[in-house]
Amino acid sequence: MRGLVLSGGGARGLAHIGVLEVLEAQGFQAEVIAGTSMGAVVGALYASGKKPHEILEIARSTPWLRLLDLVPRPGLISQRGLRDFLAKHLPPRFELLCKKLVVTAVDLEAGKLAYFTEGDLPGAVLASAAYPGLIAPVQFEGRTYVDGGVLDNLPVDAARFMRARYVLAVDVTPEIGLPGIPRSAIGQVRRTIDIMQNHLTAARRSLYPPELYIRPELPGVGIEQFGRLEEIVEAGRKAAAQARLSI
Repeated sequence: MRGLVLSGGGARGLAHIGVLEVLEAQGFQAEVIAGTSMGAVVGALYASGKKPHEILEIARSTPWLRLLDLVPRPGLISQRGLRDFLAKHLPPRFELLCKKLVVTAVDLEAGKLAYFTEGDLPGAVLASAAYPGLIAPVQFEGRTYVDGGVLDNLPVDAARFMRARYVLAVDVTPEIGLPGIPRSAIGQVRRTIDIMQNHLTAARRSLYPPELYIRPELPGVGIEQFGRLEEIVEAGRKAAAQARLSI
């Protein structure tokens, strides 16, 4: 069984759309998709039967900054915009998907990674995308969750859990080699999370290596830079076109 793993990365995760375009053109079909955060959003759209060009049109027509309210301010932002977006574009339940899907989130009380594979699909994806310090933790099925990328931003292990034997992983985890230190408190929180995710992702990738690893080149692209959509998607296309696929 072939698995496709899509990492988190905010706006950078829109590169997954370009990767999907090339994979489909080259005949690669995944039976199971694993995603976290923006990877869970794109992965769920794809698993619902939407083609890459349809997902791209959704991305082009979505006012992401207004939807996510990515403006520095005290406190956490509302989940309502993202919740409404997911309810509009996704089936209500995992069982209605065209492909098997697993999304990850972190149980804030237990401090453990959680896999979601059935039941309320928009709720699970929302929990997976609750970026710490930005989107309020999500109450879901009696527990409190935050972004799956806190512990596992490239969930190859989740794809293995779903019995994928061949795994293609797409990693858009932000780079950490940026000059200077952000001045705003929220910018410093983001940089801290970027550093944490980068090191954790490298460690988990060594523990759970995929058969094929794709890393779109997105130097200097921040998680909030949705205005660079076309550039980001093109980076995904280019990275996938350079990969040696095993069809």
